[in-house]
Amino acid sequence: MKSTTIETWGDTMMQKWILFFEKETVQSNIKHRILDPILRHIMKQIFPYILLICIMFVLLLISVLITLGVIIFQVRGVEPKITG
Repeated sequence: MKSTTIETWGDTMMQKWILFFEKETVQSNIKHRILDPILRHIMKQIFPYILLICIMFVLLLISVLITLGVIIFQVRGVEPKITG
C-alpha cells in the first residue's frame, strides 16, 4: 500500500513538472537566461582551439597534396623544374 502512494505522489510531481516546463514562457526564460549564456561562454573558450584545428587541417592538406605531387612526378620519371 505504501509503494503505490509513493508512485502516485511521484507520478503527480512528474506531471506537474512536465506541465511547468511545457509552458512557452518557462522555456523562453530557460533558453535566454541559462542555456544561451552557458553556450556563449563555452564557444568563447573553445573557439581558439577550433581555429587552430582548422589551420592545422589546411596545412596538413597542403603537405599531403605536395607529397602526392612529388610522388606522381617521380613515378612518371619527370623531374620538376625548379627555377631560381
